[in-house]
Amino acid sequence: MKKWLNLAFFLYLFIFAIETIKTTSLALAPDIQNFLLHDMNPLKAIATGWFTTAVVQSSGVVGSITAAFAGNGILSLETAVYILIGASLGTTLTALLISIITISQKRRDFRHGFEIGLCYALYSALLVFIVFVLEFFFGAFSKTSLFLASIIGDKIALGKVPNVVEIVTSPILNVLLEKTNNLIVFIFGFAILIFALRYIGKSILEVFGGEENTRKLINKHFDSKIKVYFLGAFLTAIIFSSSITISLLVPLAVTRVINLKKAIPFILGADLGTTTDVLLASIIIGNENALATFLAFFLFGLIGTLIFLPNTRFLYKITKYTSKKLIHISRKKALYFLLAFLTIPLLMIWIF
Repeated sequence: MKKWLNLAFFLYLFIFAIETIKTTSLALAPDIQNFLLHDMNPLKAIATGWFTTAVVQSSGVVGSITAAFAGNGILSLETAVYILIGASLGTTLTALLISIITISQKRRDFRHGFEIGLCYALYSALLVFIVFVLEFFFGAFSKTSLFLASIIGDKIALGKVPNVVEIVTSPILNVLLEKTNNLIVFIFGFAILIFALRYIGKSILEVFGGEENTRKLINKHFDSKIKVYFLGAFLTAIIFSSSITISLLVPLAVTRVINLKKAIPFILGADLGTTTDVLLASIIIGNENALATFLAFFLFGLIGTLIFLPNTRFLYKITKYTSKKLIHISRKKALYFLLAFLTIPLLMIWIF
């Protein structure tokens, strides 16, 4: 019962945070547009999503706020798509970081763990390039997601959900808005969102019986590419974090329980499943543009699946080549890799 109560508490915090960001961002819209978004271009938007997600270590946080901004008209849907493109790359930092701090006796064991995170990063980088080209030249994701949102928006009754949300969040939110200004409440909502998403995943792992039991569950079903793919998608969808589920693979790889070849379909599935928190945020926001933001994010993962699930050997080969031949990976070089991962988007923001 305690585990379920903890989960319910963190889910409430997530809902409260989204409603807080939605309400305050609308009031702050002119300031946000003038000071943060006035010179946003596609490359700068990608870099912003990349760096911000790497820092907060959650694409769900960035995706949810992006959905709120798009729903309130602060961001155009096209800019939201580019930010989400960057977020899908930034979220790979966690698995890379976990691989560095995971204890391993031999350099080869460390490499096997690091290659899980590296594969996720390389896959995301390839997907970012593909999605960017399709969006920049054809508007493929912004147009398709808005079209789909206009069709299915009414069917999932978006308008009814915010009324329930308002009932459970307004007593606390109204007091906060009365006592302080919108900017402070917005920052507070942002902090609560990071906190909630970090602990929702951990709470769900506890419901499953802890990390060790979850690893055993994962390992038990690593006998079929399709089964592994759907396991990755399902676990990540209910845990709300690809960072958590993919990081669970790192110790398994270090101890040789699984190998990279078997892990790749799981990584692809997790990348699709990680969109559920943005879906929940879009439903809470209750706006067609917010729903379109989620659909664009979902389409990224779907495109990745269609391209790379039949070609997992390609991802395996480029990961092994990068790890063994290109950078001759060691813990020291892995730290340099992480520093570059954070420095590149900062340079892009400054240059563009």
